[in-house]
Amino acid sequence: MSDNPSTRWNLLIHVAQQSLDERGRHLAQLCTRRDDAAARLQTLLDYRISFREQRTQAEQNGLTADKLRNHQSFAATLERAVEEQSDRLNDVQRLVHDCESDVRELHRRIHSFGVLQARQARSARVLELRVEQKHDDEIASRMRLAS
Repeated sequence: MSDNPSTRWNLLIHVAQQSLDERGRHLAQLCTRRDDAAARLQTLLDYRISFREQRTQAEQNGLTADKLRNHQSFAATLERAVEEQSDRLNDVQRLVHDCESDVRELHRRIHSFGVLQARQARSARVLELRVEQKHDDEIASRMRLAS
């Protein structure tokens, strides 16, 4: 690799951009998982409402003890499924939040590298202009001495 500072900044920016691209793809996958988990949870919640309505109607029409136990058992199973799906959704939402933070940090880092690269380029240009000015001054001084 060249010892050129600009090349080093470009490499840092490139590596950070690759990391950002990777995190962006991962974030998209997590968002899909989150949306799927939310949809499953909503389906379970809708089914729970429907089941409760059916159970209320069945109770009004009269239930045998066996049917009541079956309904209670199924209701408990359905509640566990809702809780488990809610936990899954919370877990994936945490992952999405963390990944979004990573993406923001990588954006910030890339921006910072760009600012530092520009600052270094400006400093190099100022130094270059000073060297040129010194050279021009020396030539002018020699011309005055020669005349």
